[in-house]
Amino acid sequence: MIYRQRVIDAIRHKNTDLTPWAFEMTKEFASNYASRFDCAEADIHLESHIMFGVYKKNKWIADDIYQDIFGVQWKVGSDGGDIGVPVNKIIDVEKIENYVFPDLDTALLDDALKKMAAERNRYRMFRMTYALYERAWSLMGMEETMLNMALYPDEMPRIMERITEYQLKILDYVLGGDFEGVYFGDDWGSQNGLIMGPAYWNKYIKPGLKKLFEKVKSKNKHVLLHCCGNIEDIFGELIEIGCDVYNTVQPEIYDLSHIKAKYGNNLSFWGAISTQRFLPFAGADEVYRTSVDTIRTLGRNGGYIFSPTHALTPDIPVENVRAMLKAVKDVLW
Repeated sequence: MIYRQRVIDAIRHKNTDLTPWAFEMTKEFASNYASRFDCAEADIHLESHIMFGVYKKNKWIADDIYQDIFGVQWKVGSDGGDIGVPVNKIIDVEKIENYVFPDLDTALLDDALKKMAAERNRYRMFRMTYALYERAWSLMGMEETMLNMALYPDEMPRIMERITEYQLKILDYVLGGDFEGVYFGDDWGSQNGLIMGPAYWNKYIKPGLKKLFEKVKSKNKHVLLHCCGNIEDIFGELIEIGCDVYNTVQPEIYDLSHIKAKYGNNLSFWGAISTQRFLPFAGADEVYRTSVDTIRTLGRNGGYIFSPTHALTPDIPVENVRAMLKAVKDVLW
């Protein structure tokens, strides 16, 4: 069975011979792994079932600062992460209409579509990170975005509308391509619940998200959502608006048996091996045992993509990742 069909069947809540798996990784971890195993691409060596078409182009303007296509400048740290923290503010609430969104880089989009079409084995998804809330705070500042939700309830929906309009243009361009799903990244969760609470999520985020999901579903492609933190309060609403797969399932937050029993008939899960509190600290034997238990809990009757909860960072021992790979190959359905 090719990797792609395993993922498709799992999303359809069908048992497969093996639970499909995916390993995302930071550049530093990937480099360390490739050197250790003398391989060109770490994710291929780890037999990751998923590949991404990426719409991203950054320009380095200093040794530790890059600028994205929206004009946001990001300062990266020394912790092995790939993202960074914004150091400039592009818009404020009084000038939402003044901001000019960048033209679509059709050459970059065509390159992503070409790479996905050329992949014959893995499940292909177009990656749309900073879908709504994250794009708003990257442009406006996180503190300002949160305050403005409370202080400017009439003005703030407009920035979300404008971001949605821009994202819909991207989807209009790519959705005719040869791939299976669209991955939306938008972090709304803290360890204890939604950062802005359910009421503000419903007011500011759900309307645009619903439009984006509907656009994807209209082309018979899967909707995959990444959101860190505890967002169980809105699982039902995510299912209602068309979410097929939820990533990332943090085991330090969720009771895995509970969410599988309550939501597992309608929502597939992706993740569940913690990069926050487990993988950097555990031994390989413990990683293997925990991985097997997790696969047996979430993977029965499909509905699960086995994975770390986030991109692998350089503080995670390579042996632990190999233990995960052994575990997922050992659990046969």
